[in-house]
Amino acid sequence: MLDIYKLDTQEGIEKYNSLLANFDIIEPYFLIDAIDVFGEGYENLMFFLYENTQTGAFIFMPGYLKPVIIRDEETPYFDFTTPYGYTGPYFSKEVVEIDIIEFWNNVDTWYRNNNVVCEFIRFNLSNNHLHYSGICKKTMLNIKGKILDEETQWSSFDRKVRKNVNKAKREGLYSHIYYENVKDENIVEFFEIYRSTMVRTKAKESFFYSIEKFKKFIKENPLNCAVCTVYFEGTPISSELVLISKDSIYSFLGGTNEKYFDKRPNDFLKVELIHWARNNNIQFYILGGGYGFEDGIFKYKKAFFPNDIVNYYTGRKIIDKSVYSGLLEKTNAYRVSKGLLELDIKDESFFPLYKKMN
Repeated sequence: MLDIYKLDTQEGIEKYNSLLANFDIIEPYFLIDAIDVFGEGYENLMFFLYENTQTGAFIFMPGYLKPVIIRDEETPYFDFTTPYGYTGPYFSKEVVEIDIIEFWNNVDTWYRNNNVVCEFIRFNLSNNHLHYSGICKKTMLNIKGKILDEETQWSSFDRKVRKNVNKAKREGLYSHIYYENVKDENIVEFFEIYRSTMVRTKAKESFFYSIEKFKKFIKENPLNCAVCTVYFEGTPISSELVLISKDSIYSFLGGTNEKYFDKRPNDFLKVELIHWARNNNIQFYILGGGYGFEDGIFKYKKAFFPNDIVNYYTGRKIIDKSVYSGLLEKTNAYRVSKGLLELDIKDESFFPLYKKMN
């Protein structure tokens, strides 16, 4: 049985939060606050809930069901996209293969009955892409680092990491990890470093979250996040907000004061978080990937966990190919009017292609 709930209503929010609470689901990217604060808010947000009444198995999946708008013209069609991060469908422990197949069959039927033209899924790193009814695409490589005993972990680091951490220690750097009861002053320390880093790197406007949003998320989800800050002579110089699940910590948002790069605070911070994870019986430190395939950022992360490379999958599905083609024609007409090249429907560099206006 498949039910659909809107998450821009109080009823839907209460249903979703009770689902997470009743089944003790501690997956930070599925938190309604994470989706709201770091995603696109509540507008157009909904979730599917599939239940097998005989076995108690359930699957749920949040996402944005948005009207398709081309050239400021709203069409009668919609597309579905899961929130930013490691999301996709969540499977309860009772779920078996037939449940997953049935879930996707039900979702696809609902799409066909409700003018949904296509779907884009961001999967997690725990194989929830298996048995997907669309096309799974290996989008990039990610680092899902295994937390080992201290001696083995240290020897597994790239030589450059060990060298940088030793330098940081000689410089007198130290860290503090704030968890559960994070004070405003510690959030402000993180925020000021993070924001200055976003300015320096000319990050997209969407990454400039307000201090109020950070405070809201950290204080209302004390078990799902921690702040690690590195200090030099009492001055905070590097900081990172990590997300926490039952078995993993996720590198999420952070930054470093560029004046202190030479003291190697970034490497030191990562290793301090690895120690903290080990002491808290956490199995993985997920650093994610880069902006491109095996770029500099990815190689930097790989230096901490050279052998822990996994594929990150996204899912693509076109429910109505003729409608999809028609929408792409509208986009191409607009692009031609602006002196841009037409898009080839076989182009897989962007999805859905009809949203590529420039």
